[in-house]
Amino acid sequence: MRVIFALFLFVAPALAETVIQVNPRGAIASPQAAIEQVRALRQGGEKGAVAVEFAAGDYFIEQALKLSAADSGTSTGPTVYRAAKDARVTFTGGKKVTGWKQVEDGLWQAEVKGKFEQFWINGRRAVRARTPNALGNRPGAVGGYFNAKSQAAADMFQGLSKPSFEAFVARPADYEVLKGIPKDERSEVLLTVMQTWTVGQCRIKELNDEPRAVRIVGAARYPFVEFEPDQRWYVENFRAALDAPGEWFLSQAGQLLYKPLPGEDMNTVEAIVPVTEKLLLLESVQHVRFERLTFAHTQHLYGPAGYHDGQAAAGVGAVVELDRSQHIGFQNCEMKHTGGYAIWFRTACAHSELSHCYLHDLGGGGVRLGDIKMPNEDTLTHHIVVDDCIIHSGGRLFPSACGVFLAHAADCEVTHCDIGDLYYTGISAGWLWGYKHSPSKRNRLDFNHIHHLGWGVLSDMGGFYGLGRSEGTTVSHNHVHDVGSYRYGGWGLYTDEGSTGVTLTHNVVHDTSESTFHQHYGKWNQVSHNVFAYGRKAQIQRSRAEKHASFAYENNVVIYDIPKLLDGTWYNWETGTYEMRNNLYWNSVGLPVLFHDTDLAGWQKRTGHDEGSLVADPLFVDAAKRDFRLKKESPALKMGFIPGDVSQAGVRGEGEWKKQATSLSFPDFWEVSKPWPMPPYEVREDFESMGLSFPVLPRQEIRWQNKGDSIYVVEGEAVSGKRSLKITDAPGLDPSWDPHLVLKPGFKAGKVTVAFQVRMEKGAKFFVDWRDSGQKYLTGPSLAFEGESILERRSKKKVAFPSGTWARVEMTATLGEKAPGKWSIKITPAGQPTQEFEDLPCDADWNELAWLGFVSTATEKVAFWLDDLQVVAE
Repeated sequence: MRVIFALFLFVAPALAETVIQVNPRGAIASPQAAIEQVRALRQGGEKGAVAVEFAAGDYFIEQALKLSAADSGTSTGPTVYRAAKDARVTFTGGKKVTGWKQVEDGLWQAEVKGKFEQFWINGRRAVRARTPNALGNRPGAVGGYFNAKSQAAADMFQGLSKPSFEAFVARPADYEVLKGIPKDERSEVLLTVMQTWTVGQCRIKELNDEPRAVRIVGAARYPFVEFEPDQRWYVENFRAALDAPGEWFLSQAGQLLYKPLPGEDMNTVEAIVPVTEKLLLLESVQHVRFERLTFAHTQHLYGPAGYHDGQAAAGVGAVVELDRSQHIGFQNCEMKHTGGYAIWFRTACAHSELSHCYLHDLGGGGVRLGDIKMPNEDTLTHHIVVDDCIIHSGGRLFPSACGVFLAHAADCEVTHCDIGDLYYTGISAGWLWGYKHSPSKRNRLDFNHIHHLGWGVLSDMGGFYGLGRSEGTTVSHNHVHDVGSYRYGGWGLYTDEGSTGVTLTHNVVHDTSESTFHQHYGKWNQVSHNVFAYGRKAQIQRSRAEKHASFAYENNVVIYDIPKLLDGTWYNWETGTYEMRNNLYWNSVGLPVLFHDTDLAGWQKRTGHDEGSLVADPLFVDAAKRDFRLKKESPALKMGFIPGDVSQAGVRGEGEWKKQATSLSFPDFWEVSKPWPMPPYEVREDFESMGLSFPVLPRQEIRWQNKGDSIYVVEGEAVSGKRSLKITDAPGLDPSWDPHLVLKPGFKAGKVTVAFQVRMEKGAKFFVDWRDSGQKYLTGPSLAFEGESILERRSKKKVAFPSGTWARVEMTATLGEKAPGKWSIKITPAGQPTQEFEDLPCDADWNELAWLGFVSTATEKVAFWLDDLQVVAE
C-alpha cells in the first residue's frame, strides 16, 4: 500500500492501492486538495488504484468540486473517495450561524453575510416566514392556503399579453395581506400558486387595488384559476409573516430572525445556512467511486422571476451532477438538506450505480436519470442502477419533484428502494407525450416500496407514473400504498399519455384516493397478477378510447369497500379495445360487484370481457389490516394467480438499514391528507370593479369565436353603477351555441339561488340551464329568452319581456338525494309586478348544479346584457 499523508509517501510494492489521507487539520485538509493530488498522480502515469480517505469531520465546500477526464481511474485501477473506517465525513455547502441574541416578541437574531433561502436548525428544515401559516402536523410544513377569486382581465394592468398567465384576482382579505407588505420587501417575496400537478413560484410585479388583482413578474407555466378552481396560494419571506414558532426571516440588511420552537435553546442549537448550490460535478469521468460520504446543505436561490415548473421539477438541478461519465459508483452515501434533487446522472452517463444510499430532506426529489432534452445515440443515458436506497422526505421546495425521475433513459434499474413522503409521484418514467419515438426502453422498476405520496397537496400523480413509448419496461413486485391527491388523480399505477409496452405485474397496490390502476391513454400495456385494493373513488380507470388495444388486464385480484369498481370510459369497444379476463373481484363490505350498471354476467354478455373471471372472496390473511397474503384455499390461487411478495419490496436485509426505511410510518396519513377545503362557491358580481374586458368569474368557462361575437364587460348599460356584461352573437357561427358563459359551482346539496338582471336587444336569443356533471346532461331549471319573452322550457310558462328593458330573474332549487326535484322562479320586468311560478319540473334524477350556462343561440349580430349576477347556496 502507498500512503500520502501530509507530504510523505510510503510505498509497499506488495499492494496496488495508493492511499491519500485527508484531515481537516492536516497538510491535505480539503477535498479540493485531495483531488489535485489524485490528478497529479494520474498525470504522472499512475494506473493503479487510488483511494482518497477522509478523516472524520465536516469539509466545507464553497464551490462545487469538479472532476474531469484527467481525474479518471481505470477498470483495474479505480479512484475511490471514501470515509476512513468508522468516520463520519460530511461535504457541506453550509456554514454555521452563531452569535444569537434575543430581541423583541420572542425572536432571536444573528448577523449573517450573504443571501440564502433555506435554513436548518438542529437538523430540521425551518419554515421561511409565510402566511397562511404552515400546519404543524403536516410533513414538510405544508398547510394553510389562500384561494384565488378569478383570473385577471386584460385591462387590469398595462401591457398584459396573456392575462390568465400573468395575473389573478385575490379575495378581499387575502389581497390586504399583499398590500400590507412594504414595497422594499415586496420584490423578495415568493408567492407560491398551486397548479394541480405542480406549482408556480412567483415574484410580485405590481398590485391593482380596485379589482384586487396581483400581477407576477413574467408569466406562469399554466394559466391561473383554470386547472384548479379556487386556486390555492400562499406567500412567504416578509417580516410581518414571522409570527409562528419554527419560522425565520432574513432582512436585506443581513439580520437573520428566528422564532424558536418550544424547548429550543438558542445558546446550544446548531444553525446552518447554505452557501453552495452544488457540491460535486463530474464531466467525462470514468472509474471513480464514492463510499460512506455525506453530502449536505445546499441551497436554491429563486431568480427575479421565481420558478415555474411544468412537471416533475424538471428544471431543478442536483447536489451531485454527472455528464458523459461511466463506471461511477456511489455506495453507502447520504445526501440530505438539499436545495434541489440529490443526484442526477444527466447526459451520456452509463454503467454506473447508486446503491445503499440514504437520500432525505430534499428540496427537490431523490434521483434523476437522463435529461429532458431528446438525446441521440451518443447522448442517451443508459444502464444506471439505483438499488437498495432510501429516498424519503422530498419536494420540500419543489412539491412536484419525484422520488426517482427517469426522463430519456434506457436499460436502467430502480430496485429494492424505499420511496416515501413526497407530494407527487414516487417513480416517474418517460418524457414524451404521445406515440412518437421515445428512447426510454427496457427500464426495470421492480421490488420497490412506494408509499405516503401526495399528502393532499398536488393532483394527477401515481406511485408509478409513465409517459410515452417504453417498450420492455417492467413495473413489478412493488408495494404501493397511501397515495392521496388534492382534487383528483391519486393513483397507484398510472400509465399516462402514450404509455406503451409496459408490463405491470405482481404488484400490491392499496389505499389510493382514486383508482389503484389508471390508464389515461396508451397502447398494449400488460397488467397482470396484481393485488388492487381499496381505491377510495374507484378501482380501475380507463380515460380515453383509442382504435388500438389499450391494455390487457388479467389475473388480477381486486378488493374494495365502496360501490364503484370502474371509472372512466369502458362502453366503447367499437372505437377502442382492451382485454380483461381471469380476474377475481370482491367487495369486502357486501355491496354488489357492479360493472357500471350490471353484474359480472351482464358485463360478460354485453362486452365479451372478463371471460374466466369470478366474484368471490379471495381469502386474504387479513385484508382489514392490509395483509394481502393469500390463504392456501384462496380461489385466486386456483385461478392461476401468482402473488407478489411485499416482504421482498423495499430495501434488502434486516438490521438498522431496514429499520431506517420502515421507520417512516404515518398512521394518520388520511386524516392529515384531507384536501385543504375550498371556500364555499359564491358569486355576487355587479361588474363595477372589473376591467373593460372579458369577465373574470370563479370557475368560469367562456368561449366566443371572435367572428363578430364577444363576451365583454362594458360601460353604458347597467342597472346599478356603470358596467355590465355584454354577450354579442354573430351570424354564421359553428357551433351555434357560441358564444357562451358557463360557471361550475359544484353544488350538490342545499337551497341554491341564481339571480341576475337581464336586458335584450330585439332578436336576441339565449337560454339558461342548470346541469349535472354526468354525460347525459341531466337538467334542472331551464329558461329560454327569445321573442320578447321569458319561457320556462318544460311547462311553457311565459312572461312578457320587451326588448330594450331590464328584468330581474331569480331561480331557486333545492339539491340533494332527498330533494323534491322541483324549482321555482321569480321574474320582475322593470316597472311591472313580480310573477312567481313554483313546483316547476326538472329531469328525473337531476340533483346537482355542476354546470350553469348562459348560452346564446341567435343567428344574427345581436346582444344581451347581464348585471347583478348572484349564485349562492345555503
